[in-house]
Amino acid sequence: MPAKGKYMLNGQEQVGLYKQYCYIRQYQLLVLLLGISILSCVVLLVLFFALQLNALEHPAFVGVVSCGLALLGAVFAMVCCTETLFQRWMRLLAVAVWACLLIMGFVFTLSGSVTRAWDQVPFFLFTIFTVYTMMPFQMRDAVILSLVTSVSHIVVLSIVLTTSSKPPTFLTYQLVSNGVIFLCGNVVGAFHKVLMARALRQTFLDTLSCLEIRMKLEIEKRQQENLLQSVLPVYISMEMKLAIIERLKESKDAQQRLVKDNNFHSLYVKRHENVSILYADIVGFTRLASDCSPKELVIMLNELFGKFDQIAKENECMRIKILGDCYYCVSGLPVSLPRHARNCVKMGLDMCEAIKQVREATGVDINMRVGVHSGNVLCGVIGLRKWQFDVWSHDVTLANHMESGGLPGRVHITEATLKHLNKAYEVEEGNGHLRDPYLKEQNINTYLVIDPRSKESSVSSQRKTKQCRHNDGLKMRASVRMTRYLESWGAAKPFAHLQSRELCTPTGNCDLHANGKLRKDIPLRSLVCPRTTDR
Repeated sequence: MPAKGKYMLNGQEQVGLYKQYCYIRQYQLLVLLLGISILSCVVLLVLFFALQLNALEHPAFVGVVSCGLALLGAVFAMVCCTETLFQRWMRLLAVAVWACLLIMGFVFTLSGSVTRAWDQVPFFLFTIFTVYTMMPFQMRDAVILSLVTSVSHIVVLSIVLTTSSKPPTFLTYQLVSNGVIFLCGNVVGAFHKVLMARALRQTFLDTLSCLEIRMKLEIEKRQQENLLQSVLPVYISMEMKLAIIERLKESKDAQQRLVKDNNFHSLYVKRHENVSILYADIVGFTRLASDCSPKELVIMLNELFGKFDQIAKENECMRIKILGDCYYCVSGLPVSLPRHARNCVKMGLDMCEAIKQVREATGVDINMRVGVHSGNVLCGVIGLRKWQFDVWSHDVTLANHMESGGLPGRVHITEATLKHLNKAYEVEEGNGHLRDPYLKEQNINTYLVIDPRSKESSVSSQRKTKQCRHNDGLKMRASVRMTRYLESWGAAKPFAHLQSRELCTPTGNCDLHANGKLRKDIPLRSLVCPRTTDR
């Protein structure tokens, strides 16, 4: 299972995301309120002039509605065009809208010929509801503005009506009734705001949970695909996955699905021509492994084969399988490559060079024996439950015998591979029939590739290498020296220190601790004398 941090948000990230979510919601509601208010002002003006009323007789109404329309339109333009400005001055713009609605309500109340105690109570009630439901205020601010709206209406009407020439009867009861209505409006608005806040929070948490589950499923799906592709080549794994999905879609019921559960009704086997097969075996590793603990053995194999996988990727080769200390791969799959023979030969030379560097640095007597042959193969997946990608053909068997009939530290090739090389490498007689009966039986002519890098090394560098080795380090068991040395590479990036060519200090002493142990930051070549770079 992937780590929690890969698809889970911490508390601070959730708070920031929730604020952004609330901001979007408040933005939408305020834009809706502005749109309703602007439309209402336009409708009022249209009705006013459609009824052919005289603007001179109602200057306050026309002026306030026109100014309110202009103010609301300006706020609407700022909110819609510049969201950054809205986010910064969100509450200030909301207060401006509230003040505009409040002024319009008082003008509507006082501009009539007769003023009554219940005038514009619905409009003020609408203003109270909008403060709670559509404006971006916290609960405390919403309660304060709603109470100001309610109290101001009662106070202004009480002053206007009590100072009039004919005060209405039962004015106190009417004002108390208005207060009760406004109180109910505040309670309902506050209750609605609390419910909406909880619903908004719950919706956010549910959405976040769905997103986290989806992210988790996507990551786990990607990990499963990576795991499948680490076992099978990509083109075969995709073909198999599509075939399995199609079979599951075709199944009608559970019983049929159980029958269809066998993933290998189809054979995923293809024939490929003009490919090269490489077999490589670590000479002396069996004797070294007998002196290793299980942990040391796993570390050595992981580091060595990790480096070989890196070399295979650089040379366009596909690793097929690891059998103990035997490593074999092909070049030319799944896409045919004209340089398949060169790729395998180059990879074999690089593997021999890597083992040589380890041998020179640690003093452990190991080597690499490589065999290469070019021909045709059948490749595919076998097994009912445990999937295994492999290649089969007479040419694969021949490549295996080329490895067993080779020489340590050399790349052993057949005449077929030599023809595909087009004189890219110099070769010499391999005499593989003298070391392997199968090659003699099949009358196979073999050759040994001459590594161009071998010409660049000199006898003096080899002598200097021997002098640079520390006597105390050689007193350790071979497996211990090997394990400690390979641990310095790091499994994630084997041979990471190969870039450094500085081996010994100017005084001739190697970089070792006083107790004779290797330092963890010593480069791979730190116990060997300088060599020329690879070709």
